[in-house]
Amino acid sequence: MGGADGYPQNHRGVRYSDDSSLNTLEVCIPRPPTGDQKQVWIVFIHGGAWLDPEIDSSSFRKTQGLLLSSHQADSIAGFASINYRLSPNPSHPKDPSNPSDPARNAKHPDHINDVLAAILYLQETYRFEDRYILVGHSCGVTLAFQVAMKRYWGSQYESTFALELNVVPPLAILGVEGLYDLPALVKHHSSEPEYRDFVSNAFGSDEAVWAAVSPTTGEYEESWPDGTLVVLAHSREDELVEWKQVDLMHCALRSQGWDEASNERRLKLIELRGKHDQVWEEGKELARAIEVTVEAVRNTM
Repeated sequence: MGGADGYPQNHRGVRYSDDSSLNTLEVCIPRPPTGDQKQVWIVFIHGGAWLDPEIDSSSFRKTQGLLLSSHQADSIAGFASINYRLSPNPSHPKDPSNPSDPARNAKHPDHINDVLAAILYLQETYRFEDRYILVGHSCGVTLAFQVAMKRYWGSQYESTFALELNVVPPLAILGVEGLYDLPALVKHHSSEPEYRDFVSNAFGSDEAVWAAVSPTTGEYEESWPDGTLVVLAHSREDELVEWKQVDLMHCALRSQGWDEASNERRLKLIELRGKHDQVWEEGKELARAIEVTVEAVRNTM
């Protein structure tokens, strides 16, 4: 419930595009705007292998509630959680997709184009420019880094990236239980065909595309020159995504000058506790990772 002044203000089902019923987001304004340029927005991108209808923008609510009463609450100007179109999932036991539903028949680059459109909507509405931390969970991490990659895939792969959108990349990215190298992920789980299935479902069968869209192949010195911080947060108890994914991304970033000791392009690793979805379902570990990231960002502003 809000206080006497009507805050926090929660807005759900906010439409950022008319492409489908899933082109919506949730917004929370904790308090009246103060004009403090060191306050940041938290923008969250949910996971779910690009196709799970049971994981959506509401998956951030538990974490958001914890952050509203945390020691970093005064440092946060607003929260947003993004829905985006999902890939087909006709065999889902509770909510199978319908071929005629545009919300449930997305193929790359639909997912990232939706995320870019949502961020652009937020930036134009709330004028926070680059003063935001982009947080992703699982495949939401892939999408978060694709925002910073600013990559264009031409007709060779029959896909394009919505670079015409004037989206300002974030100050920092926090990846939680992330998918960073899709070919390596599928290879590691070669005995589990569902991994190849959901990657192919989202990006097609061409493994060259899988590599091109993977955050480990980003050229961030060129595409994200104003990025100040990357935080990789992962649990060794994650039963779905192996720690090797973190190692691969950590190595890729280190090779481009990101470093734990740097004040300009800082790289930070946080070890979480809990299973893959437990970190957001319970909220405490995701909130802890965000608190650490907010503090680190404010120390560089």
